[in-house]
Amino acid sequence: MDAVYDCYNENSSEKINIKEYFSDFAKRIKWIYHGDGSKVQSTCISDIMNAEFGEEDMQVLTDYCSVDNLTVPGEVSKIKSTQRMRCKYIFKQIQTAKATNLHTLRNVEKSLQENNALISGKYKKESFITYEDCKLRDNLAIPGQDILVSVRVYEPFQHYSHNLKDYKHIPRIVLSRVIEILGSQTLAQLRDKISCISDLSIPTEVSNNPDVKLGPMAKDVYKSGFLFIENIFYNDTRDPNNLNYSQVIKQWAQMRDLGSFQTASLEHTRIDSLTVRFGFPWVYQHQGSCEHLIVFSAARLINENDEQAVAAYPRVQRIKPSGTKYCMMCSDLSVSWITTDNDRVPHDLAYYCDTCFRSFNYIDGIKIGNFKAYAYPRNPNVMVDETPSSSE
Repeated sequence: MDAVYDCYNENSSEKINIKEYFSDFAKRIKWIYHGDGSKVQSTCISDIMNAEFGEEDMQVLTDYCSVDNLTVPGEVSKIKSTQRMRCKYIFKQIQTAKATNLHTLRNVEKSLQENNALISGKYKKESFITYEDCKLRDNLAIPGQDILVSVRVYEPFQHYSHNLKDYKHIPRIVLSRVIEILGSQTLAQLRDKISCISDLSIPTEVSNNPDVKLGPMAKDVYKSGFLFIENIFYNDTRDPNNLNYSQVIKQWAQMRDLGSFQTASLEHTRIDSLTVRFGFPWVYQHQGSCEHLIVFSAARLINENDEQAVAAYPRVQRIKPSGTKYCMMCSDLSVSWITTDNDRVPHDLAYYCDTCFRSFNYIDGIKIGNFKAYAYPRNPNVMVDETPSSSE
């Protein structure tokens, strides 16, 4: 990993043991929190500053240090909504003075006028997930003590070696989701929150009878997988039938003198027990050869504004929605079926909506020609039943 992704070392952190780091940090700021998690009074702040402030002086200081004073002329107006922005249309509000000598601002304004385009910000095309308050309140995280870690999970992609002659471009890495997980939870709980289309596929060939009840999804049949973090393979051993994917990799590395690697189990490894470099990519592998990059992007202590019910975690903080794949025939409805080895179609694979699939490949329910058919993988948790009711 270090050799392949060494370019990330410049921006990644040093190795940090999450539990040790935040245990020390919690001791340094313990004066902020009482036992019930409420904030300390301003008198304690005076003690920390080794100064004595009266109530009136403290109010003056509070007003003077307010973030509302951190403004400059022409700045974008403050966002009144408490919801996070998906896109930040900052440049739309730029007002270029006629006498300015800043050609960059003039060019931005000209570009906006010509292209009628809005320059978006960091969270373009990402959706933040909102949750209702968790009703299970019997087990609560403690503000100022429990740790909240953010993990970025990326879509799988094919890596090409720079040594290959046909290497043409760097593969595009696309964010899938950002997951928030408590330090007291395990890597197995993190893995269960990662969703991938290869897990949702149904490997049952149904061309002879598309109305047959579909079999289980791949994730329910092939449960093996591992997370590779800082030269340790964390294998999923919850099912005794799971394969040890890391064994063949360790043997391959040993034959090439690439060093020895340790192994551990996902379900017995707490998040806060890890020693990681924040910002450096590691690997999650499942379904045989499906690989995702994962990045520990942030960590902090829980505060009183966070959801404190442990049962609410891990949870997806935001996702990057994927585009809809449409039927190759009508180009109107989303895909429901995939066919392979179809002797009546000039290409492989072929994608159909349910209507086109049945009208093109069947006559009175009888299969035409030779082909194999599979249900298109999709997440049942986000599907909406749009079938008209019988009363309509």
